[in-house]
Amino acid sequence: PTPTPTSGGQEYDFTLAGETFVKAPNGKAPLTGSVNANLNLDTGDVTADLKLNPTKGNFQILGFLPVTADIGLVSQGQTTGLYKDGQLTTNSKVITKLSTFNVFGAIPIGGGDQCQTTKPSDITLKSADGQFFDPGVGGKISGTYSLSSIDNCGPLTGILSLFTAGDGNTIDLNLTPKA
Repeated sequence: PTPTPTSGGQEYDFTLAGETFVKAPNGKAPLTGSVNANLNLDTGDVTADLKLNPTKGNFQILGFLPVTADIGLVSQGQTTGLYKDGQLTTNSKVITKLSTFNVFGAIPIGGGDQCQTTKPSDITLKSADGQFFDPGVGGKISGTYSLSSIDNCGPLTGILSLFTAGDGNTIDLNLTPKA
């Protein structure tokens, strides 16, 4: 696809696909969505609108108890970043909403419309060292992030928060230009 010139730079529209690994409950969730980015060719500054689709994660609490969670990832403002020397670095702030927690995929133990992280996750994603990121072709970006405690998730909120909050979570995404 041919980028669309704007007064601030070039517009790029991508679909994204990948996954996140959440360390505390030792589980993964697939990620899909889109990002509409503006790249200022003079400065390398990037601003983007990130949309992540709802997903479902499979986790374990207490090391053995299978739990599924319906997850919504809600961007807080625009994604910002820098494209320099073929390397892309972006920063997004995202609130994680958890509408359901089910043990064995069927027994509800928490969640709800107001169940979410108490603070946005600060997610920095980068193209791989030594790998050129071409905005016209897309590519892979990845990074780590932390999850804050959760709140408003029902009577087991405190326990569920122990098994969700923490550092060392990862995201790996592949950006593909929209046709």
